[in-house]
Amino acid sequence: MSDAVPQVSESRNQPSTPPKKKRRPMRVAGLLLIIFSVLVGWFLLIAFLGWQSGQRELQNKQFAQLDRQVTLAEENIAQGNYQLALTRLEWVLERDANNAQAQTLREQAFTGLGATPEPTPVTAVTVTPAPTRLPTATPGAIDSPSEELLRIQRLVATKFWEEALPALLAFQQQFPSFEREETDQLLYDVYLNYGLDLIESEQVELGMFYLSQAQQLGDLPQYVIDYQTWAELYTQGISFYGVNWEASAYYFRDLCLAAPFYQSSCEQLFAVLVSLGDQYAFSQDWCPAEQLYIEASSYETTATLTQKRIEAEENCLLATPTPSEPLTDTVPISDTAPVEGSPFVLPTETPASP
Repeated sequence: MSDAVPQVSESRNQPSTPPKKKRRPMRVAGLLLIIFSVLVGWFLLIAFLGWQSGQRELQNKQFAQLDRQVTLAEENIAQGNYQLALTRLEWVLERDANNAQAQTLREQAFTGLGATPEPTPVTAVTVTPAPTRLPTATPGAIDSPSEELLRIQRLVATKFWEEALPALLAFQQQFPSFEREETDQLLYDVYLNYGLDLIESEQVELGMFYLSQAQQLGDLPQYVIDYQTWAELYTQGISFYGVNWEASAYYFRDLCLAAPFYQSSCEQLFAVLVSLGDQYAFSQDWCPAEQLYIEASSYETTATLTQKRIEAEENCLLATPTPSEPLTDTVPISDTAPVEGSPFVLPTETPASP
């Protein structure tokens, strides 16, 4: 009889555990998902902080520009340029209606305009402004110069510059000596006021021409000279628009700083800066593109511009410029001795022996 005791397998008594390899892919996927969420949140936080910082810079830039225009308006009032001061102050109040200093200065400008008489022609006839548009002169010879001059005076008084200008030119051509001083004064007023109206419209060049004609008849007020300067900057900037963005930005920078209210100069500058940045970005010259986008953001911020600026910033950081190292162990040029004799002696061939 066998005394052998049957052995029970030990593997049956041990608890069965699932293999660990099945859980590892799930853990790795969860870890990657957490890392991805953290990175996305981090980038969103950076983008938000950048946008918030840009908004603060934009507000600071706008307030500084408003303060500058108020200061210039105060100087204009001190110089008697009430109309230009009023233009500056109206632009400021459109963007900051509660600006107390601008409101006070606007009242002073209105008072100055009321105290300053407008130039009127020297004539003994009392001019009564007509409530409706007057008919233009009949082409041909003028029968009565006195009646025609009275009609022109009424045109000037009612600010019908477009009709008064050809009438005055025709009158002086037919009657060069009749009330010449008065007609010159009328012509000066028409050139000046009509030129200012056109220089603020789309016909800037024609307005500049009329102002130059007025300058031949008399001195221009300082505010008109300022408008001439701004019009020149504007025409130069527009002439390079779409052709040479860098040159266009050069002129619009000065115009936006001096007269942001003229021809939407700051809005024009914004468009030029973005286009110039796009040009650099297209050439993959990211660092100059980033600086231009940042400059454009100081005038206006849009979602598209923010995206362009972030893209340029990231690519600019990836750029690794090659450092230029100075050459070493070289002999200075100053230590070389001059060559004596003929430095370029061609070798002569040795004749072969027969």
